[in-house]
Amino acid sequence: MRTWITKRRAGFTLIELMIVVAILAILSVVAIPAFIKYMRRAKTSEAIDQIDKIYKGASHYYTSAHVFDNGEKAECQFPSAQDVTPVEGTCCSTNGLGGPDLDGDDRCDPQPEAWNEGSWASLSFQMNDAHYFVYSFDSSGTLSDAIFTAMANADLDCDGENSTFQRVGFGDPSATLAECSMYGSAAFYVTAETE
Repeated sequence: MRTWITKRRAGFTLIELMIVVAILAILSVVAIPAFIKYMRRAKTSEAIDQIDKIYKGASHYYTSAHVFDNGEKAECQFPSAQDVTPVEGTCCSTNGLGGPDLDGDDRCDPQPEAWNEGSWASLSFQMNDAHYFVYSFDSSGTLSDAIFTAMANADLDCDGENSTFQRVGFGDPSATLAECSMYGSAAFYVTAETE
């Protein structure tokens, strides 16, 4: 009995250690890709939240009364189109070449002045924190022909392939000059969500 107790105090056998290493290797092969995909999916929540803010801003703008400088009521319409902001079109690090990511964390640095221009102010939309996505807003028409598309694009792993989110809104066909109403797509259009 003393011999058995002495052997057990000596430590783990080589087979026991190899089994533990094999289990850890299997877990890491499964867990690391799942973790990377989870991190990319977490980044996409930014686009969903921000496009929702743009959508609500467009809805508020469309349903609010607007008048021309002569006092006549303007037709129901969405704010004018707004190009991609930040203008560089990606938040990937530019290695200090003057792009939107000067600190090299593959997120656009805050640029409050970029969001004070054009339709962003009309939509009450701005990005005050570092962000992964660039945003654009396209619109045309008035009354029942009015349409807008709010879009977010990001190269989440800086490989040149973009993840795209967009949501569309329309002028209600029954909208009149007296009462503007709109409706929108039921869900987001998404391509290459986690690219």
